[in-house]
Amino acid sequence: MVESEWKNDRIVLTPINLYMEYILLSYNSYLKENLKGISITYGELTYIYNIKYFPSISQRQLAETLFVSEANVAKMVKKLVNKGIVEKKKDESNKSRNVLTLTEKGEAIFVEINVLTCGWEREISKNFSNEELFEFKKRLYQITKQTALMEK
Repeated sequence: MVESEWKNDRIVLTPINLYMEYILLSYNSYLKENLKGISITYGELTYIYNIKYFPSISQRQLAETLFVSEANVAKMVKKLVNKGIVEKKKDESNKSRNVLTLTEKGEAIFVEINVLTCGWEREISKNFSNEELFEFKKRLYQITKQTALMEK
């Protein structure tokens, strides 16, 4: 657990993944507390976000994006289709490929989650200026791009 004040050597020596884990645990707890009316899991949320941000993404592309197997994606997509959140359609330019999109219900859930996420983000970053928060997000994006390159 993060104590109120760590010494600089402890801050530097603590691995980035531990910080990320603390942040994700806090976020997951916040969502569980505030998403009582929506029956989705944190894992499903990752898929919803990626399907929203990459319209008409294929299952194969989604697997590559999330560093998981196509079988894992197929199981999760089936759950989301059964919940009426995601729709699978044949790709018009390649009939052998299915593409994924959010349904109207999925779009509504995305908006609700995004509003909650923005509230959580404002709360955890309230000591940052807008510029500092933007710079922090840019750095996280750079790290994310680098990790994607490492996987290839």
